[in-house]
Amino acid sequence: MQKDRKMEKKTKLDDSELERQLGVVLDWVKSQIEKRDVPRFVDVVDYAHRVLKFTRLSRKTITNGLRLLDSYAMNSPQKRQKLRSDRNRPMIVNSITQLHADIGFYSVTRDYETPLRYRSGFLVCKNPLTRFIFVEILDGDRKAATMVKAFRNVFAKFQAQYPGEKITSVAFDREKSVTSNLFQDFLRKKNILFHAFFNTSSKSKMAESAIKLIRTTVARLKSEKEKRWWKLIDSAVASLNSKPIRINGKFLKEKNGVDFYAPKDVTVENSAHFIRQLKKADASYLFGQFEVDSRWCKFVYRVGDFVRPKLIVTSSEVLGTKRSEVTLEEETFQIKKCLAYVSRRNTIEKAYTCVGFKTEREETFQEDEIALAPAPS
Repeated sequence: MQKDRKMEKKTKLDDSELERQLGVVLDWVKSQIEKRDVPRFVDVVDYAHRVLKFTRLSRKTITNGLRLLDSYAMNSPQKRQKLRSDRNRPMIVNSITQLHADIGFYSVTRDYETPLRYRSGFLVCKNPLTRFIFVEILDGDRKAATMVKAFRNVFAKFQAQYPGEKITSVAFDREKSVTSNLFQDFLRKKNILFHAFFNTSSKSKMAESAIKLIRTTVARLKSEKEKRWWKLIDSAVASLNSKPIRINGKFLKEKNGVDFYAPKDVTVENSAHFIRQLKKADASYLFGQFEVDSRWCKFVYRVGDFVRPKLIVTSSEVLGTKRSEVTLEEETFQIKKCLAYVSRRNTIEKAYTCVGFKTEREETFQEDEIALAPAPS
């Protein structure tokens, strides 16, 4: 018992001494900046270890301390996780009544004159379970009234594809027209939930992938006789909806055991069988529904830490633009929960549920998408 108390006392002394040493190092950094001599991270570590002989002060502790200084806080490196492909959490949906939506665009080309009414793009809604794509060309603009009209047409097509079923939710990014009072009232009257995506990397992935597929298919359909995308887009979508669904390199067989499921073949009646086939082909679709006990994972950040999202997550801008010296979002978030989940690769990945300090909006970030930030004043 006495030995444990001595160890505890020694640990507290060690922590206080390390904190004092870190304070000395950071004071030196501030003094250098006042002299207009900005130390690099490697310079600070070298000064602490070689000059001050603070060898017990780890590189990680020093760099974390530096990131909390105002001069270093907003330019954390825009680094992505290595080999991050398929490390995301699988999108699990067990109902055909949900849609993920986004807007696709075509640039004005020299090949043909694009009429003004087709320069606002096209609305794409994809069913995350069946992979069925609905498309509607936006007529003239992207205002709220135009979006309401486009969604009415999509809902009519949904009824034709899934008779008797009612859409329960629509997911979209923070497009101004869909967050407007007019559009939100339209959804409320139909008792449809609206889910807004804030971050580029986590917004409507299903719809974004559909836009890419549509553009690729339209490009392949173009010929000397027809180059106008608005004349080809319906044929492109019909072609995509008739292609067999492929999961992890496997095609999903229908009940007859011969034919393969295509998006247009999944109905209300056979959806339960389709989901069983989906789980057989993709184990992560089943195990991704469950959280892993976070005690088995080593997290970089802790509950209560203040962080800022990296702009590579929240902005579509390519690095190297004029604003790239600022790499973090202005808003500060506080970590409320550490999460561990099964990824599409069947590995255990880490994420953090965070709440915005000013807006109080809740977001979930991957570990490489956030950086430590000073506590808001």
